Amino acid sequence: MRRIIIISILLATSVSGSFANNAPELDSLWNKAVSAYTSADYRTALDSFLSIEGEGVQSADLYYNIANSYYKTGNSNGKAILYYRRALRMNPSFEDAEINLSMARAQTLDKIDVVPEFVLITWLKNVRDSFSSDAWAWGAVILFVLFLVALFFFRFGRSSSVVKASFVTGVVFLVAAVFCFGCSVSLMNEYGREDKAVVMSPVSSGKGSPNENGQSLFVIHEGTDVSIIEELGQWVRVELSDGRQGWIKRNDIEII
Repeated sequence: MRRIIIISILLATSVSGSFANNAPELDSLWNKAVSAYTSADYRTALDSFLSIEGEGVQSADLYYNIANSYYKTGNSNGKAILYYRRALRMNPSFEDAEINLSMARAQTLDKIDVVPEFVLITWLKNVRDSFSSDAWAWGAVILFVLFLVALFFFRFGRSSSVVKASFVTGVVFLVAAVFCFGCSVSLMNEYGREDKAVVMSPVSSGKGSPNENGQSLFVIHEGTDVSIIEELGQWVRVELSDGRQGWIKRNDIEII
């Protein structure tokens, strides 16, 4: 696997409010985890990283290191995939997490085809995922300020060339600001979704109905991505990337 993220500032940027009082303890846990990981003591590193998560810290870097530790222990490829997905949900442009996720997925038993999207939708998602939600939001703010500057010159410009140029650039800045704002909102909505999950059970059978006696439609294994369609008691109806749907037990999956 690629490098471990060794960034102590993680704690400064991720801990706030009631967690601030625990900053020394969290910093100690972080240093312990990093030391253990670099010494190839992946079990200790994993326990320390999970302890930090247990204190309520949420960070793409933390999730990435948890995933690396799970992968290195060799005990749960499904957990590794889960945490790489969580890291990418917080930071879609996290290249190392994307690379390691591909490596972890290569070890899963299920090789399920993906239903192709309309090419424009795929392109827009790729553009959206090239930056974080915060980066898009800041871009929207900066572009809107530039739009206001262009509006000023449009209103008070003393020559027709200045007025025309400011009008055109103002429209461009406004459209770009709206696009950036839309990407930021889209990523925030994506982060808040709870309909994506990863199979944690070594083997899970997709049923035609939400009960043990339902007809088996397919079999999936640990590490497979699923989308949750609906829930009924201890059962959830999921959809695979190839469009197949079936009911599996709720405790066979974990929400990303």
